[in-house]
Amino acid sequence: MSTKPETTFIASIHKFLPKDLYRMKNNNPFTGGVPDCWYSGDSCDLWVEYKFIPRLPSRGNVRPNLSALQLDWLNNRYREGRNVMVIVGTPEGGVIFRCEQWARDISAKEFNTRLVTRHALAQWIEQEVSTGWIKGKSI
Repeated sequence: MSTKPETTFIASIHKFLPKDLYRMKNNNPFTGGVPDCWYSGDSCDLWVEYKFIPRLPSRGNVRPNLSALQLDWLNNRYREGRNVMVIVGTPEGGVIFRCEQWARDISAKEFNTRLVTRHALAQWIEQEVSTGWIKGKSI
């Protein structure tokens, strides 16, 4: 059985994370909508839903392909003050969607401008759970 591109993408980010940074890959067939990974650090938790697209968009708009259950879970937890986000991966890297950005389109140009490497995504995750978060702003 081959590994899905999304799973490979997540693993490619995790290899850059410190070994002692706690992470849990979620897979619950009884509860839909829970993000793919949970990270826990000294200052806060972080829930990340990962999506993967096979190539960079060249035109049009991009919106993470989230199910209704995923949208509900992310939106409800965000409104409770939880640290949640979506990362859309590509072969070249990924783009972070925060603060309910996951429910809106962005242009292909903006997507490509916001694209960062896997290493940068891992550094961002590490910093996020180490330095804290308040309603969409790193502290």
